[in-house]
Amino acid sequence: MGAAGLVPRQGFDGSLQLRAAAFAEEHAAWWRATPAVLPVLGPRGGFWRHFANARAAARLIDALAGEVPRVPAERAQREAWRQSVRERLQAFGDRRLGWPSGYRRLVFGDDFFIVSKAFAREARRFDPELKLEDLGQALRNVWIGNSLQLLLRRPVALGDGLFAYSMLYPLTDNLLDDPALDRRAKRDFGRRFGERLAGQAVRPASAREAAVFSLVGRVEDEFPRADFHDVHESLLRIHDAQMRSLLQQAGPAPAADELVAISCEKGGASVLADLYLVAGNATVDEQRFAFGYGVFLQLLDDLQDVERDLAAGHWTLFTLAAQRGALDGLTARLARFIDDVLDAAPLLAPPAMADCKDLIRRNCTSLLVGAIAAQPRRFSREFRRAIARRWPFSLRAMRRLRRRAEGRFGAAVRELEGRAGTDSLLDWALAQDE
Repeated sequence: MGAAGLVPRQGFDGSLQLRAAAFAEEHAAWWRATPAVLPVLGPRGGFWRHFANARAAARLIDALAGEVPRVPAERAQREAWRQSVRERLQAFGDRRLGWPSGYRRLVFGDDFFIVSKAFAREARRFDPELKLEDLGQALRNVWIGNSLQLLLRRPVALGDGLFAYSMLYPLTDNLLDDPALDRRAKRDFGRRFGERLAGQAVRPASAREAAVFSLVGRVEDEFPRADFHDVHESLLRIHDAQMRSLLQQAGPAPAADELVAISCEKGGASVLADLYLVAGNATVDEQRFAFGYGVFLQLLDDLQDVERDLAAGHWTLFTLAAQRGALDGLTARLARFIDDVLDAAPLLAPPAMADCKDLIRRNCTSLLVGAIAAQPRRFSREFRRAIARRWPFSLRAMRRLRRRAEGRFGAAVRELEGRAGTDSLLDWALAQDE
């Protein structure tokens, strides 16, 4: 099913619960009808293009990592250094990756940086013990909310609702994914959490639950229940989807159609909630796009986590397929599904949205290719070569560059932390400019 495959329903109304269920059915049917044929990812390249790009990327990594320990202490000089970094990254993207000029505003504008820093600072205040990995997980959701703000032509900002929902990701997801907790304990938590999301007075059973419930209160402060019913209903939709996804964690493998349904419901409801938490209300076209955006982000996440999910015994479409053979067909279908969802969205059709649409497409394709590069044994050699022929780097070079970046920047961060006398570069960075 191509871009015309998703036909907007006429007179689509009713409760958000019914709308979300209909969106899930639509996207599950759309996914099943999407051909497992790899779309064209980009211009054809070859050995010399790969070689030149990898060499340029390695030089850029080394140069930037070498500067990290000597970040200027004075504010004006530090800002000049940040601008220099932006310019060099933009120049690399322009020459090596074919970025359009509009990316200067979207990727390197101050708005995302300001919101990211404000979120990190507030997250640290909320939970001083929050792990850096969990902070990164939460921040990724903030960026999804920010991307929706761009698409809706709203100011890129961090409201209480978006902050609270993003913090709920590490707090609730990690609890529900914790193998040390049995299913009954997870169900009990889920019941209490669902009651709190529905507006009931619930006594938390632990300090962790008390923190979770306080975040719900922050959503209520920005979006009073009497005036923003759909905001709170959207949170119930993602909660119900998360509880259903517990079926993926134990026991025999669910049928493929059930895994499709769970992925569509959970992924779509996740970004639908982001939409409501940045907009308060939304049109049907906006809801449908947000839902589809969430579906393919969920499937991308499952592709990235194949090895981890297999080790944990979690069932997804990709772990189910991995037990049967290569992931070529399923991954090709995902790449085409991403293209089709983006091309079918009226929200992205105006010429003014071209750069935003291109940015989302490139980012998602980069995540998909990165997952292939990181898990090469899950794909046939022929499929890997087909991917590399249309990508700026060889998959082997991507793995080498990732290890290089982790090593160089890891050493640079440790050196800077030693000079600054801190155990956390993040805390040092947040202390600047206060």
